Amino acid sequence: MKVKIASAFLGLSLASSPLAYADEAPDKKWSAVSTTAMSITGDVVVGMTSITMETGSVLHIKPVQSSVPNLYRFTGADMLMLIRDNKFCLPATTDGYLVLSYPGKNMLAIDVFDGDMPPTAVDNMESQSNFCASYNYEMPG
Repeated sequence: MKVKIASAFLGLSLASSPLAYADEAPDKKWSAVSTTAMSITGDVVVGMTSITMETGSVLHIKPVQSSVPNLYRFTGADMLMLIRDNKFCLPATTDGYLVLSYPGKNMLAIDVFDGDMPPTAVDNMESQSNFCASYNYEMPG
């Protein structure tokens, strides 16, 4: 009985964790809801090692151990074909970091940072010097 109760509590705590969503559905489709997402990436499919844009372009991502949860390193942003030839971050951005967060049920936010320096804090991501974009999505349904 104790094992079942502990498992139930563990399951509840994992369900509220962003990584739990990724583990349950490695390739999850998200609909663009912010103006930035609608005009640059369109809808996306987020997987364990990549984000596929509406145009079919793929951004490769790799998890990074950090005090910032759900931090990923990305490469090849300069090669992405995005809506209306927009850029994922800054015009010269090739590599950088992104943070996946889940601000509400069935919602995804992707904050993007240019260059070799990862974000250093969860609070006020947009005020960090290398912040370049924020994209918001919701689970279709």
